[in-house]
Amino acid sequence: MMAHQIYAKRSVPGKGLGLIATVDIPRGTRIFSESALMLGPKLQGENLRTCLWKQWSTLSRRQREDYTSFGHVDPCTNDTARLCAIFTTNCLPLEGTYISEPGNTDRSQKRHKRGGLFPDACRINHACDRNAGAHWIESSQKIAVTALKDICKDEEITINNLGLNKPRRSRRASLQTNFGFDCSCGLCSLSSRESKNSDRQLSEVVKLSLFIFGRIAESRRTRPLRELREFDQLIRLHNEQETGIADVGRIYVDITERLLKYSDLARGKVFAERAISDFKIIYGSDCMEIQKWGYLLDNPTEYELFGHSKAWKTTIDEIPTALSPEKFEDWLWKRQRVSSVERIVDLRSRATFPPISHLPFSSNSDYYEINESSCSRARNHWCFLGEISHKTKFGKSSLAVKDVDGEEIKLAFETEEKGGELPPNKVELGYTVVIINAKPHKFPIGDKNYGGKIGVLHDDELCLKKRMVKEFVMDVRTNQPRWPSAKNVQCSGIAVGLVK
Repeated sequence: MMAHQIYAKRSVPGKGLGLIATVDIPRGTRIFSESALMLGPKLQGENLRTCLWKQWSTLSRRQREDYTSFGHVDPCTNDTARLCAIFTTNCLPLEGTYISEPGNTDRSQKRHKRGGLFPDACRINHACDRNAGAHWIESSQKIAVTALKDICKDEEITINNLGLNKPRRSRRASLQTNFGFDCSCGLCSLSSRESKNSDRQLSEVVKLSLFIFGRIAESRRTRPLRELREFDQLIRLHNEQETGIADVGRIYVDITERLLKYSDLARGKVFAERAISDFKIIYGSDCMEIQKWGYLLDNPTEYELFGHSKAWKTTIDEIPTALSPEKFEDWLWKRQRVSSVERIVDLRSRATFPPISHLPFSSNSDYYEINESSCSRARNHWCFLGEISHKTKFGKSSLAVKDVDGEEIKLAFETEEKGGELPPNKVELGYTVVIINAKPHKFPIGDKNYGGKIGVLHDDELCLKKRMVKEFVMDVRTNQPRWPSAKNVQCSGIAVGLVK
């Protein structure tokens, strides 16, 4: 089937022209590829003006009409400014390609990211939850548009112009500033509660990525299993949010390299296959990514760090073939199943249940692992317990609570509803506040009720979890609390209620 038969340019309400699928398009289909009308640096400037004018003279009448049919958001005073405004408003970035400043032979010269304006690809409208991706193919000097999801007949084909790792407010502000429209895609149209949950997960993707890839080399050598589990968590977050199959493919490459370093050919092969499969879907079988990383699948022992350690040594023949999908994933990620959903812990343990004086700051290396980018991540879980002693002593949007040593401290809420998210029937004198991985906070001197003192500041309304109270109950046989399994624990989570 010819490419022009599977999509058509049509008017989209509120968006102008867009591309609409005329048939069902399966995931992984290359919808079309095309050459650019114009190529140039993405930023405004003399280089862009010169570059575009040179190309303008070579365009046919039809191509010029296609080019000038695009709108723009920047004000224009002449034809040159209009050419530039159209380009900067509508061009697509050509990933991995740059334009150097002309006439400058200095190796340290500034390079500009390159963009291209394409007759059909640049008609594809934005959606944060897009169903297609556009990728520049250097060898053919064309852009290819591929279906990242199954696209139904009469459904609009969309791409993402921003990247998904931004919260809704930031995404919409960027789109309004750079493109002059308010996004109303499925992701931006979520309810307030759903959007906050989505933003939180996207934030976790960013934080975890920064932490994994910024980890110091020594930690990578000594904590390979922990790093594999963090990759496991990162992939799950990506899959839940559909943050971009390209990102997942590159993550699979990183995992493959780490496994080969530890001589694990079996798992390395599986992850290499997943990386190549994802690259084929988003970029096509002729992409540079497969040419660059294909050897990890075909000749894994050629990886320069292969066999650095024999700790996880396996052969390709050791890939299990009789496991269920769930158990295969457990094997692949070296997951350890907890035999019981509950673990008994000692309520008197000050390491697990610290008073306010023992709550660790994020700079405490005993509790936090800190990477080269100064990102911190808790090594283990701990829990702050506080008995509610007063509701308004330290002002509105805060509680007075006594820690396990009987010291009264301020628990302040910097959430959207200033703590109003908590169910009123759970906020009573004598009830216990339970905060997972609580962080100490020094209140400013200007705080008339608690200035200069250490308390707890909670600013994430998504972690005001009523359900956690039900999981944290006393075992009447041992007079010890039953601690929820790690998979149910939310970092910096909070619950209030009567611990029975």
